[in-house]
Amino acid sequence: MASYDVVVVGNGVLGMATARALQLRDPRLRVLVVGPAARTGAASAAAGAMMGCYGEVTAQLLRTPSGRAKLAKGIAAAGHWPAWMEGINAELPQAERVSMNLGTVVFSNAKSGTIEDENYAAIQQALREHGAAFEELDPNRVPGLNPAEDCRPSRALRLPGEGSIDAAQLLRALTALIERSSSLSFLDATVTALEIHGGRIKGVRLADGRVVAAPQVVLAAGVWTQTILDTAPELARRIPRLFSGGGTSLVLETIAPAPPHVLRTPNRAFACGLHAVPRGGNQLYVGATNTLFAQPMLRTSPADMFFLLECALDQLDQDLCAAQLVAWQAGNRPVAIDTCPLIGPTSVEGLWLLTGTYRDGLFLSPLLGQHMADRVCGGPGLFEEAFSPERKPIALYTQAQARAEALKHYLAMGSEHGIRLPRVGWHRAFPKFYEQMLNGLYDELGDDEFVLPPELLAIVASDRARMVPFFRDYYAQVRQAWA
Repeated sequence: MASYDVVVVGNGVLGMATARALQLRDPRLRVLVVGPAARTGAASAAAGAMMGCYGEVTAQLLRTPSGRAKLAKGIAAAGHWPAWMEGINAELPQAERVSMNLGTVVFSNAKSGTIEDENYAAIQQALREHGAAFEELDPNRVPGLNPAEDCRPSRALRLPGEGSIDAAQLLRALTALIERSSSLSFLDATVTALEIHGGRIKGVRLADGRVVAAPQVVLAAGVWTQTILDTAPELARRIPRLFSGGGTSLVLETIAPAPPHVLRTPNRAFACGLHAVPRGGNQLYVGATNTLFAQPMLRTSPADMFFLLECALDQLDQDLCAAQLVAWQAGNRPVAIDTCPLIGPTSVEGLWLLTGTYRDGLFLSPLLGQHMADRVCGGPGLFEEAFSPERKPIALYTQAQARAEALKHYLAMGSEHGIRLPRVGWHRAFPKFYEQMLNGLYDELGDDEFVLPPELLAIVASDRARMVPFFRDYYAQVRQAWA
């Protein structure tokens, strides 16, 4: 049985950043990173890797202490990136170094209902509150933006401190550092269970039956963390359950050079907004859809492909119709049932969680990796752990707030998909239809203490007969666990 000081479960950016930070914190530690080399369906491999926190701000985020705590982590993470990249690049040859492409333009159009207006205003509010740099632009003179006439933007902001990084390049750089280290190791394998004895972690069990021993284990396996936790059911029911935010993205080879900056809308219609990210030369990353599932999405669907292409051609650049397709990508963001992250120790001595970061994992990786390394080594960490893994789901909404927010998202989704209705009466009937559907779902879920966030309603709506009892039973188990 192989033995290490620390096993990091998960070879995405968060897992590898944690291993790297452990090496810097204590070079004597023997650290093993375990995960399948293919990374099929993983978030990191398919990420657009927009580097910034203000472009992700929503009105809902600013309404709650938990939301503002998430924003504070994003602001802190931005400050860690320069030194983090400098440290990575100092150990790599020039050709393998990582660089950040600065510059993000956030634009708003009329394709997604009122929720886009609210989130655009929230971005401006957060920028002003924190004294961050931004510039208002003429929306009709944004380089790289050439939309159809009925998709012209009405407003645009330039955020000079935000930008993008090539996720694949970052993965390669972190992989190279780990492979060249004498104290860090990779194992191309899948962890299927935790080895817990007497309230302590003893190691992990692999799919082939082997056991890897370690007194410290960091679970950073993204959406696959839940499957591993389920092998310890008494612990699992005390941790907010994880779901998959399945996303489709594409990479194009354009005829003209790609725009020099990120182009993006505010978050809208359950998703992270439409965005285009330059990837060097004439390559352009376009993303992304976001649909929550009970299980990871391993392949993209024709519906998502069609929707994303239509949005790109109509709202970003009509000339992309002449581009060449390089790749379709499917990735899964880890989303806890309360949409808040899971960061810190558990009641099992030596077992740590680092997941549930939704759309922010890669951007937060220097901050979270160094925080986790310091905690594992007995330090206080870099921040107060407001999102401890063992907790009741955090209440972000009342019933009334959740229903109202869900209605905005569903109406925005209908607008994005180009639903057109007869004018007489239907402009009132259409919202009423959605309102009745959503009220029916929330009434069946029937819970005032634990209100399901609107993002997760898609899971219920897609299989009402099975998922309503599933969530009712889940919340009953949470009550029992915390009785």
